[in-house]
Amino acid sequence: MFPSLRGMTERRFPMAKYVRVASVTCNAFPAHKPKEAKKAAIRLVSGQLQSLAGYGLDLIVFSEAVESQGQTVDTAEATAQPGPLLNAYCENAVRLKTHIAGSVKLREGKRVYNSIAFIGPDGKILGAYHKSNLTIGEIDQGLTSGQGAVVVDTPIGRLGGAVCFDLNFHWLRDQYKALKPDIICFSSAYHGGLMQKMWAYDCRAFFISALPFLGGGILDPFGRPVKLTDCYTSIARATLNLDRVMVHLDFNREKFPEIEKKYLGEVVIDIPANIAPALIYSTTNKRTAMDIVREFELELIDDYFARALKRNAANRPQGKIRGHPLHGTR
Repeated sequence: MFPSLRGMTERRFPMAKYVRVASVTCNAFPAHKPKEAKKAAIRLVSGQLQSLAGYGLDLIVFSEAVESQGQTVDTAEATAQPGPLLNAYCENAVRLKTHIAGSVKLREGKRVYNSIAFIGPDGKILGAYHKSNLTIGEIDQGLTSGQGAVVVDTPIGRLGGAVCFDLNFHWLRDQYKALKPDIICFSSAYHGGLMQKMWAYDCRAFFISALPFLGGGILDPFGRPVKLTDCYTSIARATLNLDRVMVHLDFNREKFPEIEKKYLGEVVIDIPANIAPALIYSTTNKRTAMDIVREFELELIDDYFARALKRNAANRPQGKIRGHPLHGTR
């Protein structure tokens, strides 16, 4: 139904890929009857999108509050026949010429999902992620659990989705790590705290959290804040360069001065404190970050970790080691 692209592992959009993104705070709105609640959600979405006109945004991410407060299982919409909420997302995507990751309850046959719909600037629904780890309360309400990670290829990059409770489950994060998204769109009714940073770093992806309260925003692939919402800022906006690679310092660091001297600002090497990897960005269309990796024979961080695991497995004595802390005793 959608180009969900499971198993695709290489990014297709290189060359200093700058994108402008936003995370929208959806404050809780008063309880309504189902029909009135949906109208209130649509007014909220449309009003916030109106406030973003003129910024030239490439991606806008909305909170789970839109779905959780604006819809019930009975008022879920279908992508084949969009209702008022999906139409509001689609119409505003066209008006603003942007991609939207919109929280919505989606119906497929007899099943209803807590979902993120990915909508393109032409108003077409490009794909959808269904929340794979529902709360027990959601299951009791009649929602169906999704089947795992989904990455949607778009002209601005590879977009993945996660919703609220999902952040607690490493099996889903492992699936995303394998799919290599550029951006994970997190529509949530809870913050996630440390888990947000873990997802960003483990998936080597930018992480955009849209919440019903302040403190959401945009993290880089090290889990560091790029821009957050706060008491003065309810919408976090930032420009990201998706043309990046992550490498470990081991066997690579001695080559960094040569790279920086040769390309003088056209390549940025970002080394955070204390954790030993680096992000390498290309800031020009002359070459990609992967071109730098090939030219200087750098080793990507995940390839290095895989090589280290193999070397350790070969170096480890065979069989159980009695009393070893990794094996315990009997």
